[in-house]
Amino acid sequence: MTMVRWPLGLIGWMAVAALVAQASTAQRSGAKPPARRTSQVFTCAAGLGNGVASKRRFCDVIITSAAAESVSVPIPPHVGSANLQFDLHNRFTVPASPADLAQAFARQTAIVAIVRQTGDVIARAAVTRDYRMPTDLFDRIAGTGRGAPPKAIAPGAPQAIRVVIPAGVTLAGIVGAKLEEWRASGRGAFDSPGRAIAIVSSVRVDYTPR
Repeated sequence: MTMVRWPLGLIGWMAVAALVAQASTAQRSGAKPPARRTSQVFTCAAGLGNGVASKRRFCDVIITSAAAESVSVPIPPHVGSANLQFDLHNRFTVPASPADLAQAFARQTAIVAIVRQTGDVIARAAVTRDYRMPTDLFDRIAGTGRGAPPKAIAPGAPQAIRVVIPAGVTLAGIVGAKLEEWRASGRGAFDSPGRAIAIVSSVRVDYTPR
């Protein structure tokens, strides 16, 4: 039997070509999944305006079971899980003039629900903050009209919220459930429909497009 002797250079070239072919096949069979995207589309039934410092868009969270009556967030078509994220703030009323700190004090616990379009609850979230002086606020909300002073309603320090949205949900709502408030005059609890109990900002959906 005659043995064929291949030149060493040719053998090396063939080995490199084989490796390149294997890598190309691996890339075709294991293509990278689409990159995650972020949607910042949401609708407020009661918009408050933009922050003086942060420029964020702030919205009231209303006690209701319907997303359209509070904050509604469309969920884009996606594969895998989608994550709804937002900052939840207590909703404080700032005194019009400097007041005794004991009278200005307020502690709030606001409980909200993240709901499907049907009103069924996906998850709940809460934020608890104190207000004693303006430095306890996250921002002030710009007044209406040029040169107008900031609004009396202001957001407290934010609580970051992240909720996994189940498959098949095309619209999520952030709605109010209950507010507990402590003041120098006593404690109050509020759960009447239509009442604004908290503020949201930086609402966004993280998802992988279909």
